[in-house]
Formats: sequence, C-alpha cells, structure tokens
Amino acid sequence: MYSILLVDDEKIELEMLADYVRWGDMGIRVAGTAKNGREALQRMEELRPDIILTDVRMPIMDGLEFSRRAKQINRNVQIAFLSGHDEFHYIKAALSVEAIGYLLKPLDMGELQHLMEKIKQKCDEFRISSQTSEILKESYLRELLLESSPSIRSQWIEKLLLLPSQLPASGLFQMSYITVDPVSHYSVELVTHIRNFAHAKIPHSFLCQIKEGTFVLLCHKLDVSSLELYLASEQLIRYVNDRNDAIISIGVSDVRMGLDSLYELSAAARRANESKFYFGLGSCTKADQAVEPVYKEINHETVIASLCHAISHLQESTSITLIRDFYEEMRTSKVDRDLVCSSSLRLITAIEQHFANIIGGDSVNSMYVDDWKRIANYSTINEIEEHILDVCHSILSLMKDKDKDKNLHIVHQIVSLIDRSFSRPLTIEDIAKQVYLSPNYVRTLFKEKTGETILEYLTRVRIHHAAELLKDKSKKIHEIAASVGYENVSYFCSVFQKFKGTTPNEYRKKLL
Repeated sequence: MYSILLVDDEKIELEMLADYVRWGDMGIRVAGTAKNGREALQRMEELRPDIILTDVRMPIMDGLEFSRRAKQINRNVQIAFLSGHDEFHYIKAALSVEAIGYLLKPLDMGELQHLMEKIKQKCDEFRISSQTSEILKESYLRELLLESSPSIRSQWIEKLLLLPSQLPASGLFQMSYITVDPVSHYSVELVTHIRNFAHAKIPHSFLCQIKEGTFVLLCHKLDVSSLELYLASEQLIRYVNDRNDAIISIGVSDVRMGLDSLYELSAAARRANESKFYFGLGSCTKADQAVEPVYKEINHETVIASLCHAISHLQESTSITLIRDFYEEMRTSKVDRDLVCSSSLRLITAIEQHFANIIGGDSVNSMYVDDWKRIANYSTINEIEEHILDVCHSILSLMKDKDKDKNLHIVHQIVSLIDRSFSRPLTIEDIAKQVYLSPNYVRTLFKEKTGETILEYLTRVRIHHAAELLKDKSKKIHEIAASVGYENVSYFCSVFQKFKGTTPNEYRKKLL
C-alpha cells in the first residue's frame, strides 16, 4: 500500500479529503496532512510519502514552490495538484515541476480514482526498476542529467563509477534526446524497439528513460565526429515509425569530453529536440541547428476582429487564410512557444466568447477548459494551428445550420449595411427602415443571431477601421474620427480606449 500526503490551506476541504475519500479502496493510506507548503516540507521529511496531493494557492508557501522543493528532497515522489483555477499559467507551472496530474475543484471522484491508479502504476514501476545494477545505472544517470547543482552532479558521477556495469570513466561522449509524440503512444513495445535498434546499430550506447515518453541515448565515442549519431538517429525515427503508431522526435548534441559534460550534452540535445515545435513531429535536429526562440509582441486584435467578421459572414476560405497567415508569421519568426500558446488561447477564447450565443454558454465553458489543456500539451505549432482551425470549422458549421433560419438573411443585410455605411451617422431607426422592420425587432433579432448588439458591432467595425487608419501617420486624429463616423473627437478617443485599452495616439506610437 502506498502512502499519500494531503496539503490544503482550507481546513474543511483538507478534512474532507482525509476522512471522506475512500483511500483504502484505492490501495493508498493517508500518511498525514499539512495546511501550507512549509509545513508540508517538514512533514515530508518525517513521513517520506510516495504520493503528494496539494492545493496550488496557499499562504506562506504555495503548492508550486513546495513541489519544487519536494522534488529536491525526493525526485521520485509522485505529485498531483488540486485547484479551483484552470488558467493556462497554472497548468504550465504544474508541468514544469513534473506533476503527474492536475485536478479541478470541486473534486470528481472518478477522475481522482483514475489519477490514483495512474500514480500507483508509476510507483510500481519505480519499485520494480530499482533493483539491478543496470537499472541503478539508469537511475543514477537520470539523476545526474536532471541535477542543476555541479557539486551534487559530481556525487552522482561517483556513484555511477562504483557500479559493476559502470559507464566509461573518461573519453568522448555524445547524446540523443528522444521524445515520443504524443506521449499517449508510449508503450513497453516502443521502448523495446528503441533498445533493440540502439543495441544493433549504435555501438557503446546506453538508453536512459528520463520520464514517460522521454529518453536519452548516451554514446561513448571513439572520435569527435558528430555525424554518425545524427544519421543513426534519423534511421531510428524511420525504424520506429515502420513498427509502431508513435512518432519520435530526436535532438542530437555535439561531442564533448568526460562524464562531467553529460549535463551540458543533455541540455543541448533537449534544446535541439524542442525545435520540433517549429520543424514538426518526427524531426531530427542537431545542436547547431536548434532554434533560438524570439520574444515579440503579437497583434491579436486585428486577427480576432477579421476572423470574427469572416465567420459571421460564413467566409470559410477567408477564415482559413487568416488562421494560416497568423501561424505562418509566428512559425517563420520562431516566436517563443509560451507566447504562441498564450496568443492561441487569447485568439480562441475571444472567438468562442464572440459566438457564445451560437455555441451555447455551457458549451463555451467546457470548450475553454479543453482548449487550454490541449494547447498546453501539443508538441508543435502545427498541432495548435490545426486545433484552432477545427474550432473555427465547428463554429462555421453551426453558423451554416443557423443560416437555414429564414431570418438570418436579415442579419446579413444589417451587417452588410453597417460595413458599407459605418463612416456616416447611423442609427437603429435608419437600419430598421432599410430592412422594413421595427427598431425593437431588429435589435432583438440581431442580438439573438450574432450574440452582440447592433451598436456593439457598429462600434467594433468603426474602431477596427480607425486602428488601420492610424498606421498612416499623415492622418490627424480628428480626421480619422470623422472618417469612421464620429463627429466628437473626445468621444471617439474614449470609445477607442475602451476597445483597445489605449488612446489613439498611444496606439499609433506602438505601431510606428
């Protein structure tokens, strides 16, 4: 039976977790509880739990900092987070401390049981794998590659050299960093394929599993040439692809001298592997080809406005082009992965919120949670792009179904009228006369079919065109205001700031 430490600053919730969850039925016993990260660290030294279930937000020391320190005490402890917060930066932080799960409050017992089974399996694997010399070598090497402290790395090297099946004490080394994409395709059979290939084709090599779906292949070299392992890695990708549904991506380091270089070799190979985000799954990348990500501001507002407009008008090809161009710019510019993810979440959230009336409020909430989970776990920018395309296609399909409604053509007339006439004074009464309906009915119909009021749409169109005109520094603010239908410059500036979060002048300065 495995032991668990429960950590939560809410006393009632902590008592409910400890006393009312049927841990014994899951083959787990509660070793103890703690109300914050600092207390949990003290209890961890005393209790040595196999599993930790901790809240994220807590006073004194939060769950994320506690987990980082807990991993320093016992890297093999299995950590899961429990939180009422589903923002993207929380799941990203959870992944950074190698959490095995992230459960949302209120707790779903089925999800908890499923996660505990997964954690127990990990605990079983660790216990079984810690018994032979080869397994110890893999364990020590893994600790060496994950340890940031040079002095502690030296201790792991000493332990490696004491093993009967020790690594060579000196000489040249090179490393491949291998990831299974997606990690759900990881299997024992796949590991066997990789081991068999390495044994047959890559002499003096040792495969070490870093975590589920991630491996390093360490090679003791006879010369400084780095090409041999790179070519073998390309063959390994094809070999696995021919025998398994999984795709593997590989980063290959340069060649360095001595066991004390292994940490740097692993880091270089990992950075090369991470370039798959831009190159695609199944890529093999040398260390000198690794992408250096760029941090740059992404213009979301223009894309969001244009995409919402295209979807509203059932312009599927335009929608696809807008999305493709948006991601091609980030792909070509090598925008940092975190920026791509956060930009994607802002884009898809804005679209889903805009069309919430079409999708349905409850569906939008569940779609958002699904979006950030998927985007956080995608390995490449291509996968994120395809996810955004799928969501927009689903909304377009719903819009097309709505288009069968005999009243929707009236909405299209109103949208077309606003798009043509936004630059002049335009009232609800003017629009109603054009479609031969009463103002009240026009208001209700437009809101029902588009999810926004006529005034909201008219204002959005005007501000979008004003933002475009601000790119021309020869145009004065009062001229731009008049050209998009605002006679009062102060009112125009107030509306612009409300929509863009900045004044027209400040917005222009950012552009120029």
